[in-house]
Amino acid sequence: MLKAFFGAVFVALVLLGTLTLCYAIMLKALVPKKRYDYYVVIESDSCEKELSAAVYAAKTKINLLGDDGYGKILVLDKGMGDDERLGCLNICRQTNGIYLITAEQLKDLLG
Repeated sequence: MLKAFFGAVFVALVLLGTLTLCYAIMLKALVPKKRYDYYVVIESDSCEKELSAAVYAAKTKINLLGDDGYGKILVLDKGMGDDERLGCLNICRQTNGIYLITAEQLKDLLG
C-alpha cells in the first residue's frame, strides 16, 4: 500500500515537472525577442478587493514574462471617491509599474 502511494506521488511529480518544462519552452518560443512598452488598462469606479486582486494578478503575469521594465499597469479612475483614490494610490506606491490615471491623462498618454 505504501509502495503504491509513493509510486503515485512520484508519477504525479514527474507529470508536473513535464508540464512545467513544456510551459517554459512554449513561453520562451512565443515571447518576442524585441521588447516594446505596453500598458494594461484596468478601469474601475471604486478601489475594492477585486480591483487590487486584478492589479496584483496583472503585475504577477508581467513579472512572469520578464517584462518588468516594459509592462505598466494603468488603473483608470472612473469616478472614485477621495478615500478610494487614496487607497488606490497607496497600492500604486507600494508596487512599481502600477499607476492611477484619469481619462484625460490616458488620452494624453495614448495621443
